[in-house]
Amino acid sequence: MSNKKTLTPGDAFFLLIESDKTPSQIGVLARVKLPKGKDKTFIVEMIEGFRKYQPTAEPYNLKLAKRSPTSPMYSWEKVDNVDIDYHLRHSALPQPGGERELAVLISRLHSIPLDHGRPMWELHVIEGLEDDCFAIYAKMHHALIDGVAGSRLMAHWAQQTEPDVAPDFLPFWAKPLPQKNHSTKANSENQSSNKEGFVSQCTAAFKSVAIVLQAVWKSIRGQCNKNSIGLVAPYSAPNSILNVAIGPQRRVSTVEFSTDRLLAIGKQHGGTLNDVVMAICGGALRRYLSELDELPETSLIAQVPVSFRPKDEVGGGNAIGALLASLGTDEEDTLARFNKVIASMSAGKALLSGMNAKQITTYSALMTLPFVIGQMTKIGNRRRNPMYNVVISNVPGPRETRYLNGAELFSVHPVSFVMQGQALNITLYTYADKITFVFTACRESLSSVQHLVGHTTDALDDLERALGIKP
Repeated sequence: MSNKKTLTPGDAFFLLIESDKTPSQIGVLARVKLPKGKDKTFIVEMIEGFRKYQPTAEPYNLKLAKRSPTSPMYSWEKVDNVDIDYHLRHSALPQPGGERELAVLISRLHSIPLDHGRPMWELHVIEGLEDDCFAIYAKMHHALIDGVAGSRLMAHWAQQTEPDVAPDFLPFWAKPLPQKNHSTKANSENQSSNKEGFVSQCTAAFKSVAIVLQAVWKSIRGQCNKNSIGLVAPYSAPNSILNVAIGPQRRVSTVEFSTDRLLAIGKQHGGTLNDVVMAICGGALRRYLSELDELPETSLIAQVPVSFRPKDEVGGGNAIGALLASLGTDEEDTLARFNKVIASMSAGKALLSGMNAKQITTYSALMTLPFVIGQMTKIGNRRRNPMYNVVISNVPGPRETRYLNGAELFSVHPVSFVMQGQALNITLYTYADKITFVFTACRESLSSVQHLVGHTTDALDDLERALGIKP
């Protein structure tokens, strides 16, 4: 019996679109403070301890199986002996070990493709940060995992809520994943299926197809739907410098705020945290493109990934759908922009709320099919009439401070990827009482993307000022 596991179409997509200029990998960066009373030997001992362990579960022990004319599909196969010395890296920052030096290193590491001949993950432990800190940067191929799953795996590894140091602390690849009991649910579904009969099952299938097709038709009509004001149609995005051919090098920039600041804005103006995030991004991108004299007359459109992964699921693979939303960048007035974002996000969420997970998957696949074909044929999301201008995703993290073998994780955020014709990705990550905006961009196409850090701060200040909120 073969031990190969065929990839789902959603997972295989990230391999099909990959090229030397578009490595399909995502990562997570954590800044960590040494436990009280510990010095640099703590880091060395931790790394040497990690080297002793082999992966105990998927996805850390999976590599791509060789394809052949008789077996052309992408599939995973288990590796019995993983070369941990290759996957675990130890490095140090140059002095002074500040945010700039760390950003430069992470940008370079995130630009290097993963080896397809090995399990596609790496862990980098980086010492030399100021204030007795070090960093942990892990990256994995997007075919193995999505952003939400990556966040949950990190939270599962850093489970400690107290600063306790253990001599046998396990690396994430050796930490057993929680097992879910599906037997009761499966038995219930099987019994229900047997009782329904053929006619009932066919009726349910036709109804599901009708729901998906109706959602597709509504999306195509966009704002022509009288009951869906704010709904964005695909390929209604303006031409933009964000949608150009990209090179292989990346630049990563971040800015962090108190989550309470954003929640206060949403509470006062009747918006969710996601609405506030989108409005801030819209304001920042308007400032950035105006600075470059490249602001389109019509609003930028964002693709917003929507996770339908069960809350208790920790594991690999991709379980995401998507909606399109206006960023209101054509509105000079801050509150007018915010209102446009709220209306657009509400319309998109209302459309998805009428579908279950399988229907959302089918709907998202149909809506993005031209874009997917463009990526697979290496044509990409062209600057002329792109499907959307930028991806903006919000990944939830733990609400309390976590510790990694007694070392405090005082900052954690994901590092995303960009595709051909999509030179910028914005990912938000909430951890403890902070929210981090992470900008991952093509270094060649958007050389001044770090300016978005200042523009994001200004956009948040604009919202507070417009609503009379004191920061």
